[in-house]
Amino acid sequence: MSRQGHPMRIPSFAKVADFEVTSIGDRKHLPISEPQYPKSRFTSSLSSPYVATTPNYTFSANIFTHENVAPFVDLGATELELFSYYLSHAARSMAYDDEDLYALQVGFPNLAFRSKPLMSSILALAAVRKCHDILCESEDQELDAAQVRNLLALADEHHRGSLRQTQADIPHANHYDHVVANAPLMVLYATANHAVRIKLSKALFDKNDNCKSLPPTQLHWMTLIRAAHLAYTGLLHSTKDFSLFDDYTASPPTITLNQPISGLVPMAESGPTERTEKLLMPIIAATSGSALEKLRTKAHTLQFSMHLASSWDSSKDDGELQACLVALEALSNIMSELFAQDNESCATSSEQPDLEYGWAALSQLSDVSPWLRNYMARVTFSTPPKPLRRTIMWFLNRVPREYLSIVQSTFDNIPDTVPDEGIQCDSGIPSDTSRLAMEIFAHWLVLVMLLDGVWWIGGIGECELAKVTKYMSRQLDESSGSSGSWWPSSMLNIALELGKQDQI
Repeated sequence: MSRQGHPMRIPSFAKVADFEVTSIGDRKHLPISEPQYPKSRFTSSLSSPYVATTPNYTFSANIFTHENVAPFVDLGATELELFSYYLSHAARSMAYDDEDLYALQVGFPNLAFRSKPLMSSILALAAVRKCHDILCESEDQELDAAQVRNLLALADEHHRGSLRQTQADIPHANHYDHVVANAPLMVLYATANHAVRIKLSKALFDKNDNCKSLPPTQLHWMTLIRAAHLAYTGLLHSTKDFSLFDDYTASPPTITLNQPISGLVPMAESGPTERTEKLLMPIIAATSGSALEKLRTKAHTLQFSMHLASSWDSSKDDGELQACLVALEALSNIMSELFAQDNESCATSSEQPDLEYGWAALSQLSDVSPWLRNYMARVTFSTPPKPLRRTIMWFLNRVPREYLSIVQSTFDNIPDTVPDEGIQCDSGIPSDTSRLAMEIFAHWLVLVMLLDGVWWIGGIGECELAKVTKYMSRQLDESSGSSGSWWPSSMLNIALELGKQDQI
């Protein structure tokens, strides 16, 4: 409710995330139970953080425009250490260009000192980034698994606390900018947390540590990516409630970048590692066309057979098939954008609408700080620039919700440990439409394998594709041939072999 009692109509990230999780997998809400995690029992070996000089940016006098903004957030020693780690390690590593760097290094931290949930998201990201660095260092020295587990537990505690508070802040207009700002940080945390847990599992396996602690959450990262995009587009297409204008006597907060942040350069991680770019990417590019044609043929054959068949449930099946066809078209467009000879001709030419004039000026998005809405547009893949990682991950926002629902329900039936050959699974036989949906998803995961150079995505593609491939090897019909001739399986095997070469 606003201060005058008017209900706010904010299509917020947390509410959209709730809706997405409800729709995908029939969950009631994101889990926000009260876990009993250990409190900061790790010892830090942080190097002295690089403290940048104050950049020549302009703050509006009313950067925090609403009266009821929370007081400055107090940080303890552990939190200050993590906050320093975010500024010195995490922010720069996630920035693609100067505008990204400014949002991550200046915009979000300044807002976070007035918003506990936003600060919690920053601390969660910092903890996960530190876990990643520890795991990378463990390749040359002994892994401190206990420290990593404690950091992951602490990160999850901050993330859950941020999610709870963000959901509570939804009805309040005075938390508007902070709720919007939390969306991209939660997306980064979701993928980073998943990638680091995968990296930890692999490290423990390589060291013959059979302890299965902190397993990755299935597809939670996908729902958050999609939710952030829906929140952005929802704000863009929602008209302001002009009855609330008395609540906004001050001008919107502004932070404008006048020059690059002194001494800091964005790492501009686009996607693949050097090995993947030189060896795996050309193979995927050369074979993706024929693989896509085979997938199209399978989809059209299924469409024709379903058209001929008469069934009382045909309307439901037809709706699911149409969702798969839209997903297939999205995959095709992304492959064209990635691998077409004339890359510029395929690049998306979408631009952010003018939020000062025209229809978009009446949207709720125009009330968001300019630097923040620009960053939201970039990271939700709505506007250029689109590095490889944003082009590939855009798939999740192009496909229908019904398609992801099929994928999620199928994933829910995949056991944590897929039985070996010859052992029957009790998960049931998926429908033809479900198999098609999973094949499309597997083809997309091949592209996600190209993002192994992005630390907050890392091995997600390879891990999820291995799971899908092993499961689908028992589900593919005879026309698909053996799993070894299936394109996603072949690309996975090549990636695994290339990975083994690094260990020699």
